Amino acid sequence: MPADRIDLLALRYQQAAADLALLRTRHPGSPLLPRLNDLVAQAHDVVYRRPATPLRELVRFLWIGYPELVWQLRRPIAIAAGLGIALCAVGFLWALADPVGASSFLPSDLRDAAHRRHDAIPAGVMAPESALIFTNNIRVSIFAFGGGLIAGLPTLWVIYLNSMLLGVLSGITNGDGLNGEYWSLILPHGVIELSCFAITAGAGLMLADAIVRARPEPRAAVIRREGARGTKVVLGTMPLLVLAGLIEGFITPSSLPIPAKLAVAAVSGLLLAGYLLRGRRCASNTERTHVHFDG
Repeated sequence: MPADRIDLLALRYQQAAADLALLRTRHPGSPLLPRLNDLVAQAHDVVYRRPATPLRELVRFLWIGYPELVWQLRRPIAIAAGLGIALCAVGFLWALADPVGASSFLPSDLRDAAHRRHDAIPAGVMAPESALIFTNNIRVSIFAFGGGLIAGLPTLWVIYLNSMLLGVLSGITNGDGLNGEYWSLILPHGVIELSCFAITAGAGLMLADAIVRARPEPRAAVIRREGARGTKVVLGTMPLLVLAGLIEGFITPSSLPIPAKLAVAAVSGLLLAGYLLRGRRCASNTERTHVHFDG
């Protein structure tokens, strides 16, 4: 780029950042705000960021970009998670009230195992059974995002099906009291996998919202923007699913005592929450970077 174009780029960036600060202050609900924010963010990377290798770009995305994207989608993710928890509770209560009827909701390969006393089932048998639920979420998480292209109906169906499946199975296996062995086979990898499912389902709901809800912006532009953002979220979720798979393959079926497995679930949940909550701080830093100019 010629020197005069670089000078013009820097000037226009400062002007756009000042306009963004003014718009945030005076018209926070303006439909121009998302587009202008994206332009300023892209320009900031061009003007200030050091040239980066693909590896550095990947590390930066996983450490900064992905948590920030999750934070931006926190509302649809919360809706997906809340809906899933509510449906899981419905399935759990149904199984407690009518275990025979509720078991008809389960696949045939889970039905017999669910009706047996859980403490009589070896871990080597139950681990694959519980893995059936969660490894399916790896594939289903991608489908949940893509379902947003069909007005979010497949996304809502997947939330319903998986949540009810987990709720019914949990209710049947805990019908006679809290079953520690069952939870030690579910929670170590389930904390991460179910969180990933809520994140990708939230991205799918946001994509559906871009298709269904009318906006001042052209619908095609909104779909492209939300589709690109959701695709990045899905790609960023893949390493977390790999981590959950490693826990599922090496810790869930192991001979570790139940308290140790439950401790893995607690620690993984806390670390995941700390990692994702970085997105709030990253978003705040980005906003401060955008508004520090005098005009």
